Parts: sequence; C-alpha cells; structure tokens
Amino acid sequence: MRIAVAENLELELINENHPQAIFELVDSNRTHLREWLPFVDQMQSVEFAENFVRGTCQRNESGQEFAFVIILDDKLVGRIGVYKIDPDQQTGEIGYWLAESAQGKGIATQCCAALIDFCFTELQLQRLEIRCGTHNLKSQSVPKRLHFSPDQIIPQGEWLHEQWIDLQVYVLWRG
Repeated sequence: MRIAVAENLELELINENHPQAIFELVDSNRTHLREWLPFVDQMQSVEFAENFVRGTCQRNESGQEFAFVIILDDKLVGRIGVYKIDPDQQTGEIGYWLAESAQGKGIATQCCAALIDFCFTELQLQRLEIRCGTHNLKSQSVPKRLHFSPDQIIPQGEWLHEQWIDLQVYVLWRG
C-alpha cells in the first residue's frame, strides 16, 4: 500500500523489502534519533531490523497498526504510522521519526496530514493521539501545526535511557 503525500513524497506500508534500508537509516542517524527513541540502541544489526519488520508486517496485517516508511525522492528518510489501534473505541496513536537531513522541510507535518486523512476516512477512527517528550519541541511542533489540542501530560510516561520522561499528549477528533 502506498499513500501519495506530495509530488516527490509518499508513504509505503512497511514490507519485507525494507529491513536493510531501515537499518542503514537508523545506523547513519544513530546519535540524532537516540535522543528521543528508545529502540535505537537495540537496532545493532540488519537481523534486528528483519525481526522488527516481520513483527510490523504481522501487526499491519491484523489491523493493530499501519506502519509506513517515508520516501522522499525515492529514498527512505523516516518512518510514520498509526499504532495501538482500538477498533472498539475508534482510536489510534500516531508516531513518526525522520533522518536528520530530512528535518525542517515540513515532511513530518505533510506525512502526518496524509496519515490523518487515511485514519479518518479509510480506518474510520474518531480520535487520534500524538505523544511527545515534554522537552521534544521539534516533535511537538507537528501536532500543533495540525490543530491537535494538548490533552494532558503523563508524568513519567516513557522509560528512555535509564530515566523516566514526561509525555505531552495531543488529541485530534474527527471533524
């Protein structure tokens, strides 16, 4: 599955062709990504990425999540998805990350907007969340631009590098 975002920007559902590219992207952006993403330290091999992709594909197929790679000019530059989908409550949680070289160009915002449309029209979800570290101002700028409302702060909401960090939760309701 592919979702067109812009002329040279698209989302592609993660599949068995992506482990090598995902590993290489994480490996070449390790310092940048590690600041806010706990999985980075664990991804030390292509085999880890292969196992990660297998699990992702299973969750995609079951409808638990829809995880995509972000492709800019035919090059993988990040990942985005809707996770923790609850069909009974019609909710999901959006997460994303980008290579350092892809930041500051509106890519995350554009990709989130396309994913939101997919979530509300195709999946018929009613409520979406984005959770960001309270000190991760770059990540927080995305839900703010997309008119998410700050909902709550979860004290000690995520274990990151041997310490708890607080999470800001943003919410968007289907209009």
